[in-house]
Amino acid sequence: MPADPMPSERRAELEARGVVVVPHLLDEQWCRRLHAAIDRCRTSPSQFYGVLSGPDELRVDSDLFRWFDDPDLAEVTRSSELPGLAAELVGSHSAVLIEDQWFASEPGAVSASPWHQDHPYYNLDRPFVTIWVTLDDVDADAALRVVAGSHAAGVTYAPIEFSATSATIGGQSDLEPVPDVDADPERFPVTTWDLRAGDAVAIDSRTLHATGVRESADRDFRRISTRWAHPNTRYLDLGEQAAVFWKRLPHGLATGDPVAGEVFPLITPGQAPA
Repeated sequence: MPADPMPSERRAELEARGVVVVPHLLDEQWCRRLHAAIDRCRTSPSQFYGVLSGPDELRVDSDLFRWFDDPDLAEVTRSSELPGLAAELVGSHSAVLIEDQWFASEPGAVSASPWHQDHPYYNLDRPFVTIWVTLDDVDADAALRVVAGSHAAGVTYAPIEFSATSATIGGQSDLEPVPDVDADPERFPVTTWDLRAGDAVAIDSRTLHATGVRESADRDFRRISTRWAHPNTRYLDLGEQAAVFWKRLPHGLATGDPVAGEVFPLITPGQAPA
């Protein structure tokens, strides 16, 4: 494998702040294609589909690993600007696609998600990068919210259950609970942005983040998150705290194995996945 490239300005910002905003990552055509992909997935949900909203609330739902069967979600992870940004941010010429996930909120739905880090849900031996892309224009009150610099605090917090209909984590964790970020703005200064469809926010997996409260918008709010690891990343079994998909996917990995493979493909921008 060739030597890793020199750090870019975006990678340097990610390393320093735990977050970097990338405007116009996906164009209007890609956003339209992914709107249609989400519609298709909703009519044919996978085993990982879940409703995040309560039973008496307007729907907020999500699904995972649809690159396995949806052509547009497969192509966006290979032929769009996503894999190039992912490789740049993990500091390599390639990146391992760990997961694709879409979220969709109906008009008027409360889209808030709790404060959390991505890191404790994933059986990986090193930090990784999440690239969150909004597929609709969104104001700061509903967009991704982050605590810049929190990735460098040296603390991994316990994972939190997201779904109102099914379990997304395997069990309890002995890690420290996530603090009440909104109650302590001096300790946890929050940053968010007004974003246009196609804009991306990339975060270090250790960065505290959430989505805001969106209670009155008159349009859909759709977004995708893809998670990417350095090619040298290895599997590390975190036990019951990890996301349940690790037990459902036929990856066959044990602690110490390279994670890249058929289930988690190594993708080099401009080339077919290895």
